[in-house]
Amino acid sequence: MYIIKKLSIVVVTILLSTATISCKKEIKKDPAQFSIESKTITVNWTGYKTTEKIAVKGVFKEIKILNIKNDTTAVGALNNTQFEIPISSLFSDNAERDTKLKKIFFGVMDATLSLSGTLHLNNNGTGTIDLKMNGVQKKIPITHVTSSQLVELEGKLNLEDWNAQPSIASLSKACFEQHKGDDGISKTWSEVGLSAVIYLKKK
Repeated sequence: MYIIKKLSIVVVTILLSTATISCKKEIKKDPAQFSIESKTITVNWTGYKTTEKIAVKGVFKEIKILNIKNDTTAVGALNNTQFEIPISSLFSDNAERDTKLKKIFFGVMDATLSLSGTLHLNNNGTGTIDLKMNGVQKKIPITHVTSSQLVELEGKLNLEDWNAQPSIASLSKACFEQHKGDDGISKTWSEVGLSAVIYLKKK
């Protein structure tokens, strides 16, 4: 009788342990989900003037995301994101410069209302932007750094790859005096730096 009672206690203990483990498995939380929001994106641009290559910086104050999705990683949530950036949202904290860039630079291009593209990110900190500008679509190599919900992107492009020589010439002519350096030479660079800071939603 004592042996039977002892075995019963052991069986009950095993069953209780199994039930406890099962319960723990049932309450396991789902992985966090990341997604992008337009209002948490800052897109910066940097142009250059004079032979000394003085930086002229600004931002695009508006960006439209066309295909928001959820993913368990920040990179996954951003990969293959399609976007549009209205030219009207260009801002450099200089009203005269902004007007020239919108009308004399982008206004010379085809399809001048917006820039569009698709973001491609790899897990090794590299990626590309398929950017469409002036009716031409080209890839921009970029790098990215991810820290939890924060993703920072950086890259540069040569405007000549988008057949923008007429736009560069137009801007250079309109800003001839402003783009002169100490050497008296006026120069407008075709190189443009791009960067973005994206704070992802997490739930």
